[in-house]
Amino acid sequence: MILTLKKPTKKIAPVIKWSGSKRQVAPYLSQFIPTSKKYIEPFIGGGAMLPFRGTKNGLAGDIIPELIGLWQIIRDEPEKTAMEYEQRWNKLQKEGHEVYYAVRDSFNKERNIFDFLFLTRTCVNGLIRFNSRGDFNNSFHLTRPGIHPNTLKKIINTWSYYLQGVELKTIDYRETLAVASKGDFVFLDPPYGGTKGRYTKETLSIDDFFKELERLNQVGAKWMLTFDGKAGKRQYEYPIPTNIYKHKLLIKTGNSPFTKTMKTTIDAVYESVYLNFQPPLELLTESNEIRQQKATLF
Repeated sequence: MILTLKKPTKKIAPVIKWSGSKRQVAPYLSQFIPTSKKYIEPFIGGGAMLPFRGTKNGLAGDIIPELIGLWQIIRDEPEKTAMEYEQRWNKLQKEGHEVYYAVRDSFNKERNIFDFLFLTRTCVNGLIRFNSRGDFNNSFHLTRPGIHPNTLKKIINTWSYYLQGVELKTIDYRETLAVASKGDFVFLDPPYGGTKGRYTKETLSIDDFFKELERLNQVGAKWMLTFDGKAGKRQYEYPIPTNIYKHKLLIKTGNSPFTKTMKTTIDAVYESVYLNFQPPLELLTESNEIRQQKATLF
């Protein structure tokens, strides 16, 4: 039985900021999502596509325990999550930036999920970043007070609604994909091919990843993959074998927050989108919509 979910009509504010988020293009990409029994996402990150999944039944995973823990608490206890943030935020406004660093030290020792949320909404440009020891190491954003608790509470409640029906697990992407079968839809937004993650020490094995795509084809699951691309003059070219997918397009997904943080240039980020199924012709011929979303078809 397929339980439908009322999709948002436009992009929604992020509850967890994440580099490479598809928030800006989620409404556009969602047009390509077919009806499915289950929605599966093995690299949840900022979860921008989750509200647009169409079916209520979902599974999302990642290998970062703190990230999955935060998603779970937003889903299950939105009121408590909002209250915990408000307490830390109020203390920050009264006592200053030292509160941020005290919370950061506490998080790196205790891994408290509510500390993690506070850090993600008050650090420089909202960049979630860990060092080689696995400690959160981004600094406090001195020129911003952090998102207001009343605003964040509304966002948390919105996301709690859209997360209902989604199982969240701290597991490797291959374990998440292992449950996929005919009639399921998989959205894949892995790290750029060959790049080392800023969040973990793991590097994605391209060969292993391609094997998983082939397996998904064999079991009859449909998938959408955002993968290689470019940011400014930097090229991330890892085109997948042409026999694995059926359609490809290139979209602008935003600007690189890292070049902005380093105060160099603001690089536009373009990513390739691969589909293992042929989308409806009308989606490919609606030039006005495509132009509005700044998509260039291959």
